[in-house]
Amino acid sequence: MDAAKPLLIGLSPRLLYKTPDGFEIKSKSIQYLEQNLAHLIAKHGGLVFMVPSLESSGLLEKDDLNVHQYAEILDGLVLQGGVDICPTLYGEEPIDVMVNHKTDPIRDRYELKLLKAFATRNKPVLGICRGFQLMNVFKGGTLFQDLPTQLPSNLAHFKSELYEKLTHRVEITPGGMLQKMYTEGGEIVSIHHQGVKKLGSGLRVEATSEDGLVEAFSSTQDGFFVGVQWHPEFHIDEEERFLSSEPLVKKFLEACKGPRVQPSEKILGL
Repeated sequence: MDAAKPLLIGLSPRLLYKTPDGFEIKSKSIQYLEQNLAHLIAKHGGLVFMVPSLESSGLLEKDDLNVHQYAEILDGLVLQGGVDICPTLYGEEPIDVMVNHKTDPIRDRYELKLLKAFATRNKPVLGICRGFQLMNVFKGGTLFQDLPTQLPSNLAHFKSELYEKLTHRVEITPGGMLQKMYTEGGEIVSIHHQGVKKLGSGLRVEATSEDGLVEAFSSTQDGFFVGVQWHPEFHIDEEERFLSSEPLVKKFLEACKGPRVQPSEKILGL
């Protein structure tokens, strides 16, 4: 790769199907991103491009070739946070408490296609919160639909009134990728009520919380395929209690400079 060429990083969008009262765009679907994550990537030299989903009337209608074209041009993919993943995606029916939580099957299907397009090219993927959970499902794993119900703990992983102010400590698993970035564990920003139940195939646990929940993983079968349950974009790097966001983002961008595996005609569906 030309050293002078900037890294082109795709960032998956969040989807809003009904704009709130007072919003300047009326009765239209909105695709958006949270700026902290985009700024974090840009701060370390990546050019961020939001990769819009191609849907109409609630159904994905565009040929998958468009997804592969994004994956061909961009150097890496970041899957950001958002609403819950629909349990039917990993073969379960929603439990009763899920009626109070939003899911987005359209985004689920689109991001899975996007993730597959990047993964088959062995291009780096970094998953944040929901993105971490989707990567686990992509690898055949499952999720706790609601941690307070299915895995009760004294440790809170989500409090709506605190949002990004809720933190707890994680411990780094010895011998993994993250241990090479961090000498020890630290505090992270936690905004999730779901979590990994069955770890996906070929994934290695990189960090856990004190209640044993998987907080980060990497792939033993791919290049850079790393997910974290926390939100590094909300970490205050000047505060030593936080796990710094910098080593993780720098490692991801460094991987984006590496050689690529060319997709076969079978992968492209040609």
